[in-house]
Amino acid sequence: MAEPAFTQAFLRRTIEVEKTASAAELELLDRTLARIVNEPNLPERFPAFYDPQQLTFLARGGPFLIEFAVEEASDTVTFVSLFYRA
Repeated sequence: MAEPAFTQAFLRRTIEVEKTASAAELELLDRTLARIVNEPNLPERFPAFYDPQQLTFLARGGPFLIEFAVEEASDTVTFVSLFYRA
């Protein structure tokens, strides 16, 4: 299992989402984040192509789209951005 890390932008967005998302959606978000940490090389992930200097990936979980980076050397997953379709 990788060590999770979070950008400030991800944490701010999570606080915003918690105000409007349902309890079931928040549970789905928790499960999706845990799935990414447990298996960062998910077969359904796809490259984000936002910053060519830092490779990030996107993974969907219900109404959420999560951008994350994987650092193999330190076994860390950094959650970069969170998108929510209400």
